[in-house]
Amino acid sequence: MVSCRGRAVVLACFVCVSLRGLLAQPVNATAEPSPETSAKQLVRGPSDALSPGEAEFIRQRKEVVLASLGRLNISSTADSVPHIALLGSGGGQRAAVALLGSLQQMGQDDLLDTLLYMGGVSGSTWTMALLYSDPQWSVNKVFSSQGVHGDIPWWSPVNLIVPGPYWWLKAKSKDEDFSLSEVWGVLTSYLFMKHMDQRLLSAEASRDSTNPYPVYSAIEKECFNTNTTDAVWFEFTPHEAGFPELGHFVSTAYLGSGFEGGELKERKPEMDMVQLLGIVGSALANEDSIAEIAPPWMNKLTAGTALKDHLRIYFTLTILVDMLDSGITNVTDLAKLEELQKRVSDKHLEVVPLHNLTKEKQVEELQRRNLALVEIVQTWVKELDNGVYKVAVTELMEVVLPLLIKWQWGTTENFVYGVKDSEVPDCLQSRVLNLIDAGISINLPYESFLGKKRDVDLLIAPEFSAGEMFETLTLARDYAAAVGKPFPVIDEQVLLDKDWPKDFYVFPGENDQPTIIFMPLFNRINCKDEAEVKARMVEYSTFQRPFSPEKIAALQEIARDNMRNNKDAIVREIQNAATRRQGRRNVTDSAL
Repeated sequence: MVSCRGRAVVLACFVCVSLRGLLAQPVNATAEPSPETSAKQLVRGPSDALSPGEAEFIRQRKEVVLASLGRLNISSTADSVPHIALLGSGGGQRAAVALLGSLQQMGQDDLLDTLLYMGGVSGSTWTMALLYSDPQWSVNKVFSSQGVHGDIPWWSPVNLIVPGPYWWLKAKSKDEDFSLSEVWGVLTSYLFMKHMDQRLLSAEASRDSTNPYPVYSAIEKECFNTNTTDAVWFEFTPHEAGFPELGHFVSTAYLGSGFEGGELKERKPEMDMVQLLGIVGSALANEDSIAEIAPPWMNKLTAGTALKDHLRIYFTLTILVDMLDSGITNVTDLAKLEELQKRVSDKHLEVVPLHNLTKEKQVEELQRRNLALVEIVQTWVKELDNGVYKVAVTELMEVVLPLLIKWQWGTTENFVYGVKDSEVPDCLQSRVLNLIDAGISINLPYESFLGKKRDVDLLIAPEFSAGEMFETLTLARDYAAAVGKPFPVIDEQVLLDKDWPKDFYVFPGENDQPTIIFMPLFNRINCKDEAEVKARMVEYSTFQRPFSPEKIAALQEIARDNMRNNKDAIVREIQNAATRRQGRRNVTDSAL
């Protein structure tokens, strides 16, 4: 079942924030493992231990954290440094901007270096990827929100000649596992993020411990749809990618290569950050979520699958039209694009008495409408004047329109294919994985930081999602119970604050449970009542075009205020985490 928090992120990627970044490696760049890595070490598991690379990074990062604790007058020792993770939620542009503001204030208050980890889902991952394009971002503290491409359209002569979105998509379309995630990645990267980040995540494996260790989360679509709980969550780190519950991982540099029975069969290039972000921000990939935001009259229909097909085609075409609109200044071209928008919208909203028809007739009508939508676009392209714009649009549509029919997302080689392990479920028996936005399941990445693998003491969770407040907490609690992982008790009385929450909550952990700091973006400090909370969520909703610079600045300041107002309380919980870890250390020592 899709949560309302999951539904709220369906449109999260539509309006990712325009943020500054740098072009990096060429499209076909592939990071190689260290010379001592053998083929047998490429796939690991089942295991609940950290990868050797992550373990070494954390060992070094603890020295940074210890020094930071000293500056904050927090008592700790080298062998009892608390494990602290900052979690970024989904929520589209709202989440991306708010995470940026939160980190700005943490940097100013010398809290960044207390973090061992940073994890994210959906909208927050776009900001994470931007920041980590700078190997020294937490030291440099350059958190810009300005795009570097300005108003240069993706189809301009410049981008048709130099390596950019046009050639990137053209090259990727030839891959066997090409899917809508690649299209989504290039659309959101260039249209909203304003840069094509072609570096490789595995390249970060060779970095020092300047920044917190990054963990990006996704879910496996087939396992999610079949409620195979222990194989749903998937994580990407610089060293390994895989299923934390199953304990099966592959070297990140080899994710996407062909494996069978744990043996490498075909070496393929590693996905770059454009592809990765197209996966982790692809909430649109979940058909059930799309169906739940259908117009009210469509919800009365009984043709479920056909309705989902129609909605997915309509919404994807809407996004493509937005991309075509990027950078157009020619009055004639704008008029033609407006005509396309009207034709597509009119066909989608064409009111016919579908609910009076039989299910079979509903299916026929919706299928006719789907074909009509595609034909509308094809006809429009043919009507364009000859020139660079028509060439680029034609190429784009030739790539995208067939994918709309397949509706295939996040396709990548399955590294556990053919593995002889009774714990590998049926949903992972095919040659490929289909990885999509984790916000569809739980819109905060708790899963990767629960349990003994990362042994986290304190989770700092600023909440930027839409939907019902505290739902991410209760969903995470239920998930933890289902997979047997520790989670703190959630006071049911707190849930009554959902319409007008406080700005700071602490859910204390006991024994091996992490303590959770939960910080709603809009709250009793910055909103006078629940009506204003709702108004703010409408003002900064995900279903709108990119925010203006003024709205971005205002939202950043709201997020900064939340962190600034609660610095002392955060420091107190960090001290509590350090004290608790020292106590656990003392118990262990006395038992030896």
